[in-house]
Amino acid sequence: MASRGKTAVAVVTAEFEVLAHTMAANAGRGGLRILVLPYPLETRPESEVRAVAATHWPMLLTTLGARVDA
Repeated sequence: MASRGKTAVAVVTAEFEVLAHTMAANAGRGGLRILVLPYPLETRPESEVRAVAATHWPMLLTTLGARVDA
């Protein structure tokens, strides 16, 4: 994607972090930015999932290159 002027970030849970890096490297995208969320998400109460989202959303935007004002 970056070679085409597009910014990309893969978002995975910690369970799949190594796999994501391996797949990116095997696809010739070793520099792919990967944002790792805690694992598991599906067994957490909705309030915890929302807290994870609130915490990681600014990180995602920053990783994409957006300016995040507090």
